[in-house]
Parts: sequence; structure tokens; C-alpha cells
Amino acid sequence: MNLVFKSKGQSQSVASRNGATLAELAAGEGLALNMQCGGQGACRGCMVQLGEGLYRIGETETTVAAGQTLDARACKTVVLSDVAEVTVPERSLLKIGECSSADFYATRENLFQPSEKNMGAGSACFGIAVDIGTTTVAALLVDLSTGTILARESAYNRQIEMADNIASRIALCADIENAGKLQKLIIEETLLPMLGKLSEQLFQGLESNCVASQRFAVQGQDARDVLKRVQKIIFSGNTVMCHLALGLSPLCIGTIPFEPLTKIYSEHSAPEIGLTNCPNAKVSTVSSIAGYVGGDIVSDLYISELSDDRIELLVDIGTNGEIVLNDQGKWMATATAAGPAFEGAGLLHGARAAAGVIDRIECQADDSINLHVLLDQPPTGLCGSAAVDFIASALKTGLLNEMGRFDLDRLKAASRFVELDCHGLKVNACMLVPIEESGLDEAILITEFDISQILKAKAAIYAGICTLLDRAGRSLHEIERLVLAGGFAAHLRIPNAIMIGLLPELPLEKYDVVGNGSLAGAYAALGVSNVWKNLQKISERPDTCHLAETDEFNNRFVDALALPNLDPDEFPGAAQPPEL
Repeated sequence: MNLVFKSKGQSQSVASRNGATLAELAAGEGLALNMQCGGQGACRGCMVQLGEGLYRIGETETTVAAGQTLDARACKTVVLSDVAEVTVPERSLLKIGECSSADFYATRENLFQPSEKNMGAGSACFGIAVDIGTTTVAALLVDLSTGTILARESAYNRQIEMADNIASRIALCADIENAGKLQKLIIEETLLPMLGKLSEQLFQGLESNCVASQRFAVQGQDARDVLKRVQKIIFSGNTVMCHLALGLSPLCIGTIPFEPLTKIYSEHSAPEIGLTNCPNAKVSTVSSIAGYVGGDIVSDLYISELSDDRIELLVDIGTNGEIVLNDQGKWMATATAAGPAFEGAGLLHGARAAAGVIDRIECQADDSINLHVLLDQPPTGLCGSAAVDFIASALKTGLLNEMGRFDLDRLKAASRFVELDCHGLKVNACMLVPIEESGLDEAILITEFDISQILKAKAAIYAGICTLLDRAGRSLHEIERLVLAGGFAAHLRIPNAIMIGLLPELPLEKYDVVGNGSLAGAYAALGVSNVWKNLQKISERPDTCHLAETDEFNNRFVDALALPNLDPDEFPGAAQPPEL
């Protein structure tokens, strides 16, 4: 078969495999497509243009005649003819490097304390802190003698090319070949390029600073050799991601009793696991608490400094939502599968934060809509926090009802109503950006299906919070402090999150946002040895609760699917919501 992919003005021939979808073939040639729904055909992220040829789209064989083209989802399309040409628009390519999560907000003083050995080192030595997230990976390059952060880098976990959620990645590992592919995607395809970019950032900064250049150019070496002088790399992440990064099978985490192969990870040399550009570094991984409660939460707990005299809740909002209740010194932890909707995945025009992405939305009483776009570029999509904003403000104005359905008469009157055909089903949508103002070749929409995805994700988080409190015999009003962790939480507008029922209706002063606590914990662990010992003690402290084994969770989840909740007592302020 002679299959040719055309993208960005270039063409490349592809070796086809029987039954392989266009998305699978493209990924094999380095053209990673934006399959936000995990290849289920539920979004339009991987749309391609089919040229002349015979194809199977879903279950239907379709012929495209000479001189014609047909738009189709690459994840559901198989080439059947001997010759075919497929055009991949730039908007359908996964933007691997466009994200920003390499930041954290330290809640404790002296987060990094250099060891005496590194303080007295005769030449510059470095460490790298890494947060391995299901969707996003973030890293810091650190001067070990001072704790100075010299460079920051973040990128999307290339494993999303195979699956965008933890459960799917575990299932893939039933095939040992897939397990190897997943490790390669995180180590060779994600981390290796990131570490190279950290080095480039440092060198570029030193070129413009002669004094700093002299500080780091020691014994004839310059900053180009920085990765050779990396001594320590610290991984912090959920249990499944850490298993995959270290070449361990996570299959056992997917079945009762959900126990990992190990909770305490062996130290490795960097080249041993594939980080060949750091030949002299040792890799240590923060210990896990349980199969679905990982080292990222251990780091969050270390950073948050919970008090034995208070009732506190830590919530890490991500693809795998993790929650810890501190009941006056007694810790109980759990996890809930929120899914990737908060990252924009699975939404028709969902996107992760990058130039041109809508990051704020506010619906007005007259059904006009105010938008804020990152870097003031033509809009190309909306991120998860903007979707939360839309739902909250549309609920407040009455454009959305408590079940997440639009007032269609108002949408039509405002010239924002769009009806889509999705696999034979009619889906209602609100037009946020008309085609003439869009950075795409189509209008930017938010659909009722998109809203349902956000509602499922928020219901999972809120139900997890309530179930954990139920198990401990505590109520929401007893919470004295609620710590929000994770990159998404750092950009979340808390009043809007409360308005949609994602977070409990507590006074705002009880909320404490720490940002990427997983990365902060890895950064702290690069310093003095007692930090590592404290992280190990924290990992052994919480009891765990499996939500799947509780009736309370299912009941809470169903209630939380409504806006803000089917139980009016949960959100008494919703009848007269505050100004957003």
C-alpha cells in the first residue's frame, strides 16, 4: 500500500498495517494526533482530510473519488485501497510542548536546604526535580549548592498518544509490548527532550551573564555539559506513572486489592532507565501510599504541613483525583477517577493551556460572553478552567439549568445556537467564537456533551470528598482548612468551582492553594537527606479507603452530577449565588 501523509507542507510515505487506524499509523511516523477522547471517536481532535481512495470509517466502507476530499476522524478510519493520500491539518497535531505547570507555591519556609557536601563542592553540581503526571510532566533544574532554580520545563506526557487515562494505560499493559512502549513514551519521548531543553535554557541564560558564566564554567567545562554534572534526579508522581517510568508493570493495580508491585522504589542510575543524557545521575522516586495514591500526594502532604490539632482536607485535582483527610492527626487517603476533562480532553474544542487558548469565560445576563485568550492570539480552543467558568456563569444567568442543559430559546435569540450531528445523535452547542474570529477554520463551541464530561469529573471529586468525610464521621462544615494541589487547581477560580459543585461551599479563607505540590516535594528532596526520610514517613502514615467498595460514593456521585448538587443542603448559597 502506498499511503502518504501530508502535514505542514511536507509529505511522508507510511508503511501500512492491516486493520491499523490512520491515528495509529500517524503516531508510528511521529505525527501524534490530538486524540482528546482517547481514540473513542467522541471528539474532533484528530480530524484529517481523506483524498482519493477506499476507506472504512467506523463500520462503513466509503469511497472518495478523484478530485474530492472527505473529513474524517483518524482514530476511526482504516485505509482499504492500495493508494491513498491523507492530509493532517496542523490543528489536529498534538502540541506536545505547549503547557505551563512547572511552578509551585511554597507554603513552608526553607523548602530547599542544601547539604553540606554540595555547599562545599569545588564545581557546580546540579539536580533535577520531576513531577510525572498522567497528562503533564514538569521539571526543574536546580543548583544543589544553593537551591537556586536555574531552568523550568514542562511538556505533555507522550503516553497520551496511547491512552489519556490511568485505567486505559493499565489495561494496555496486559500486552508486554505495550508496557515497553509506554515506558519509552515517558522516558525517551518525554523526559529526554525535556532535560535537553533544561540544559539549553541554562546555557542561553549564561551567555548573557558573564559573572554567572564564570560561576558555572569550571575546569574548562561550560554549561553545555550541564547534564553530565547532574548528580540527582527525583521523580514524584502517581503510582501507575512511577511504575511505568521505572519499567514496572502496573497490572496488579487494576484489580482487587489494587496493590502495586512496590510502594518503595529502588534507586537507579539514570542510563539504566533510559535517561542517557544524564550519565552520572542517580534517580530516586518518592514512595507511594497505595495503588491509586502515589508519591505526588506524599509530596503534597510534605509541602502542606498539616496540623495534628485541626481537621483538614487535601485535594489534588487531576486526571486521577487524590484526597487526604487529616482528622486531628489521623490521616485517611483515597483516589477517584476524575478523567482528563479538566485538562480539556474529551471536549469538542478542549485544549491545554497554550497561546491562543481561552482561559477565562464569563456569561453575562444579556447572553453576551466575555472571553480571555492567552497571549491575545486568535482563539483555538478552551482549557478546563475556562469550561468551569462557563458552566458557573451560565448557571448563574439561567442559560444552563441544573442538569447542564441549555435554554435553547435564549441561545437562538443570541445567535449562539448550533446543533451538531454526533454519530446520528443531535447535540446542542453554544457558539463561543464565530468562525470569522476563530484561529481555526471553524467556530469554537461548547456542547452539552462537553458539559456532561465536566459534570462527571466534578462529581467524582466532590463525591470522593464527601465519602471520605462520611467514613470518618465528619461533615463538611467541620473542615478548618482545605488545601488544593495540582497544576489545574492553581488556575481554578474557587468561587466558580464552588458554584458548579466541584468543591464544598466553605468560606474562601479556608482554602489554601499550593499549586504543583508534587514538583515542590521533589525539589525539596534534592536537598538535605532528612527531607527524604520525612517523605518516607509520610508515605507510611495514611490509612486508605477504596471508593469502589462503598455505597456512599455511588449515591454521592449521582447527586453531584447535578448543578451544583441534587441535595440543596450541600450548597445552601446556591439559591443566591455570590457575584463571580
